[in-house]
Amino acid sequence: MSGDYYTAVERTSPAGRAEFVLMIADVAGKGMAAALLTATLEALTAGLIETGLPPDEICTRVSHRLHRRTPAEKFATAIVAILDPEHRSVAFANAGHNPALLVRASGAVETLASTGMPLGMVSDRPYQRGEVHLHPGDTLLLYTDGYTEAAGPDGEEYGFDRLADTCHRHRDLPLADLHAALETALEGFLQGTPCGDDRTLLMLRVDDVASTSHSDTVAPKQ
Repeated sequence: MSGDYYTAVERTSPAGRAEFVLMIADVAGKGMAAALLTATLEALTAGLIETGLPPDEICTRVSHRLHRRTPAEKFATAIVAILDPEHRSVAFANAGHNPALLVRASGAVETLASTGMPLGMVSDRPYQRGEVHLHPGDTLLLYTDGYTEAAGPDGEEYGFDRLADTCHRHRDLPLADLHAALETALEGFLQGTPCGDDRTLLMLRVDDVASTSHSDTVAPKQ
C-alpha cells in the first residue's frame, strides 16, 4: 500500500545520446487511496519519459493530466532528474518535493530545491528547469519524507540536517554502504519507534572514470 514511487530508466535523448531518467514521488494520503494514486501517477509518467521530454515538460504535462483526473486534494510531490553521462550534467524539475541532496566529493552539500507546485495541485502551471554539473565522487540523493519526518520517542523529527550530515560524513563509502549507514543512523535516532511513513531512497554517484556513472536504487520500505 505504498504511496511512494520511483523509477530509474535509460532512454535515448532527442540528440541520439544515452541518458538516464530518475524519478521519485510521494503521493498525498495513505493506504489504498494513496496506492491507487501512485499507480495512476506511474501510468501518466511512463509514456512521457519514453518520448524524450525534458524534466520540466514531463512535470507540466503530468500535473495537468493528474489535475483533470483527480480531486484537488489528490496530488503528489516529485523530482524528475535526467542524467547526461557524457557531459556529467543533471537537468531536473522539483514538483514541491523534498530538496534532493547533492554531496560533492569535496564535502560541499548542495540542494535541488523546488521549481514548481506539487503535481496535480493546479492545472496549466509551468515548471522551471534546473541544471547541475557533476564531478567524480559526487553523490546525488533523492528521497521521500519518510526519512526526514521520521519521529523519535520524544516526537522530534529526524530532519533534513541530520540526513545531510550523515551523507556528508559517509560520502566516501560505496553506495550500498552509504545506504546502510543512513539506515543505521535513522534507526539509532528512532530508538525502536516505528516509522509512520514509507521511505524511499534513490542514489547516483559519478565514477572516477570519465563519462561513466553508477546508480543504485533502494526499494520502498514500510
